[in-house]
Amino acid sequence: MATKKSAKKTAKKEKAGTPLERVIDAALDEALASGWRQVSMEAVASRAGMSLGDVLLEVPNKAKLLVKFIDQIDERTIRPGKAAPEESSRDRLFEILMRRFDAMNERREEAKAVISGVARDPATAFVGLCRLKKSFVMMLEAAGVNTSGPIGCLRVAGLKAVAAAALRAWMTDDSTDLSKTMAALDRALDRAEKLAGMARWRGRKAEEPEAA
Repeated sequence: MATKKSAKKTAKKEKAGTPLERVIDAALDEALASGWRQVSMEAVASRAGMSLGDVLLEVPNKAKLLVKFIDQIDERTIRPGKAAPEESSRDRLFEILMRRFDAMNERREEAKAVISGVARDPATAFVGLCRLKKSFVMMLEAAGVNTSGPIGCLRVAGLKAVAAAALRAWMTDDSTDLSKTMAALDRALDRAEKLAGMARWRGRKAEEPEAA
């Protein structure tokens, strides 16, 4: 729980990075200091060393702050690396999801503050969940898993459950190498493979009738 002292808002000197990156960094700092529900755009502007108008032109409200943060995590999750041809879709998903947790781990305490705060903020949580559906689709497609049609929708729902199980482990993972998160993710993927709706993470080459 943030103390009154840590919640005190102080202006900071200009930070490095693009204006959007500075806004996101400032929002994460403010979430850690004051709690997500107390974050205001004025406080973010102060921490970023920017005028409120400039901040609002980048991100107009708190819901968009969350969306932009998810965008940033997606960028670090989807873009890096190239899957080896011999890798299975399951192995690719494991690697992609661990890249996501690695990206979140760069600002671990701040990310945890955002996640915990958003969970108690229904309006923003709804926006975040809607945006995360896009993340799940991109991760599946990056792993070579088709997300079109009814089976694709089931696969997206399955990945959501897998990610949620791994996230719960990550929130309390005190290991230096995220070994607890990796173990939880591995178990969740094993369970998902056994579900008919997940179609065993078959890739694009699998025919839909066979996958079903």
